Amino acid sequence: MSALRIEEGEEGGLRALRVTNGPLTLVVVPELGGKIAAWEDRRRGVSWLWRNPYLPWRRPDPGASYVAAFDLGGWDECFPSVAPGVYPAEPWEGTPLPDHGELWSQPWVVEARIEGERLFVRGRVEGRLLPYRFERLLTLEADRPSVHLRYRVENRSEHTLYFLWAAHPLFPLERGMRLLLPGPAAGRVAAAVGLSPVATTFEWPRLPTTGGGVDLQEPDPAGGWAVKVFLRPAAAWARLARPDGAWWEVRWRGPVTHLGLWINAGGWSGAGTPPYRNLALEPGIGAPDDLATAVKEWGAFGLLPPLQEAEWSLTVTVG
Repeated sequence: MSALRIEEGEEGGLRALRVTNGPLTLVVVPELGGKIAAWEDRRRGVSWLWRNPYLPWRRPDPGASYVAAFDLGGWDECFPSVAPGVYPAEPWEGTPLPDHGELWSQPWVVEARIEGERLFVRGRVEGRLLPYRFERLLTLEADRPSVHLRYRVENRSEHTLYFLWAAHPLFPLERGMRLLLPGPAAGRVAAAVGLSPVATTFEWPRLPTTGGGVDLQEPDPAGGWAVKVFLRPAAAWARLARPDGAWWEVRWRGPVTHLGLWINAGGWSGAGTPPYRNLALEPGIGAPDDLATAVKEWGAFGLLPPLQEAEWSLTVTVG
């Protein structure tokens, strides 16, 4: 009997697809921007993704505040921006771009099917503010602890489209948890709360600050600070390791330019709640999180010529 299963259900009162391949179970919520609400390693009994304990689940609207009402946890896709800002180029120059992009606030068309020993979950959505189509295809093979995520974005206009993209999976920050990168990595600080970096650039894993420094490889969950940095690892992978030996690893291919890292060690909440303790590993295209700054200052962004498309992929493995 095949280990592959697709089940319809609910998550937080919203329609959800629960897919299983034996070792893994994922839960996808179409109405929340195709959010991956759960990523479970059934062999170890580990649920990897963070869930906000304070915010209720509900259907979003495009004008809502992400951080105040929809920072729910799980895995979101941020596109065509990450931070709130404005589009920086004609013919859409000045168009407001929402926080964490616009995909999270739109219902996706999500279809799941099984073919042989593979299970596919395809999600797609059309841009509201800019003329594009965004697609993500999840592939799970029977009895393998990996998920392949293939992305495709199509520019549906006759003008060049500038964009940022970031995967945004949030994990609970636990004592003894370590972030492992391949070899040295140059880092750049984009934002900090509760600490003062002595410079905007640094070498992984220690971030020098006034009065000392912090270890980003094994952060203290009770540190009382939060920081967003962008890294360029020596190779295209990163691993999160728990003290019990469980690990979650992501590898990427295609035009991914940076690994974004958000660590919230009890330093911030945008919802008026107690500060969160979580972290995000964010393979992305372009940096920092504001599209105009990425284009005009950092020179790191995605670019789609008229009527063209781009593809990239991630592979996530747990052990």
